[in-house]
Amino acid sequence: MTFDAVVIGAGPSGLAAAARMACFGAKVCLLEAHGRPGGLNSWYRLNGREISAGLHALTNFSPSGRTGPLGKLRRQLRLDSSLFPLRPQIRSRVRFPSAELSFTNEPEFFRSRVAAVFPREIDGFDRFRGLVLAADEGELTSRQSSARDIMETCLRDPLLIDMLACPVMFYGNPGGVGDGGDGQRTRPDMDWLLFCVIWKCIFESGLSSPASGMRPLWEELLKRVPAAGGEVRLGARVERLVSAGDRVAAARLASGEEVAGNVFFSSAGAVETSALLGEAPDRPAGRVSVAEGLALTGVSARETGLADTVVFYSFSDRFAYRRPESLTEPENGVVCAGGNYAPLPAAQAGQDEAPGCLKVTQLASYPAWKRLGAVAYAEAKRKTAAGMGEALSRLGVRLPAGGEPEKRFPPFDDLFTPVTLERYARHAEAALYGSPVKTRGGIAFRANLVLIGTDQGFPGIV
Repeated sequence: MTFDAVVIGAGPSGLAAAARMACFGAKVCLLEAHGRPGGLNSWYRLNGREISAGLHALTNFSPSGRTGPLGKLRRQLRLDSSLFPLRPQIRSRVRFPSAELSFTNEPEFFRSRVAAVFPREIDGFDRFRGLVLAADEGELTSRQSSARDIMETCLRDPLLIDMLACPVMFYGNPGGVGDGGDGQRTRPDMDWLLFCVIWKCIFESGLSSPASGMRPLWEELLKRVPAAGGEVRLGARVERLVSAGDRVAAARLASGEEVAGNVFFSSAGAVETSALLGEAPDRPAGRVSVAEGLALTGVSARETGLADTVVFYSFSDRFAYRRPESLTEPENGVVCAGGNYAPLPAAQAGQDEAPGCLKVTQLASYPAWKRLGAVAYAEAKRKTAAGMGEALSRLGVRLPAGGEPEKRFPPFDDLFTPVTLERYARHAEAALYGSPVKTRGGIAFRANLVLIGTDQGFPGIV
């Protein structure tokens, strides 16, 4: 049997692509290596609780549910918003030593904080924000350009520039414009249109979190494929794309079976798709990876001293977004409090995923972690967890002392590293956001092979 379309990977982009094509009558086969959908944004159980991995928040809340990438997805796929009620953020913060900027779901509140903290820059901020809002991030033929260059045409204060860049980069920068190398130490940068995508999700549409985690959304999208006549195969890892001339003829699975199709959509990543074709990649792998600690506190975030939903922090006024030389970069990161979202209406109460869940994310070096032996790796995880705990202390967060001896990586219950990321996602260099070189038009490598997902320049469901 030859399918109209074969989609590789049931992460957010693969799910959305397969579900949408199936709804329009295409005979689709969705192939996923793991036993559940979601990709890096899937879920797992820890100490009897269900935890959503990857996305700390769906960064596109609007009261009407009609705007932002999630609103667009709902309309296109006719998704009932009651399937995954969203909790909007209470307040989030960008925290540097010399200044803090807080933001909510109201863009004008954020503007007012910029005006209060950086009064001489507000006119430039308005110009810059206008450029962001006017940008057509859906443009498929544009070349990559520097977000930093555009910021510096409007803003003069390097502290404000770095504070505005920090959240956007942590939520989607693969390593800057070019190769993301040493220049990122003093002047972190990223592609302009990618910057605009993430800025709009964070600052214009607001942060939100699905009340019951990511599972209901991914499972609903997964059901749409067979309901419309398509086929879903979980536990079907693609080991090779078989070519016939300038086209892909079939996807060969680890089992040896070949799945034939007329068109192929790969969300595996550009570098990884080249490997599936047996070819050298035409672009570098991303340099940005992370380590993340997760604590089940047993108490509300406010009881630990954390009132914000998300804190983007830097312990230096000069923000450095780069692959660190050591295992992790302790001087900046992200803290996300699972319970610091607005409460649901009474009719939806009781669906909260993990109100006592706290996550700390720091940039990490894949090469440094990869070279460790088993004993050194375990010790490195413990030291990294302790360092993340120290970062929390510097931010005024105090995790409960009771029960820490039972935690796997005190003060955290779990900790994943770039090696974990590589093992699960098979991303080259454990790159969290793929290659810094995007193919926005999607066509790559073969006439009927379409690249979707992060390396197309549209993170996740965007």
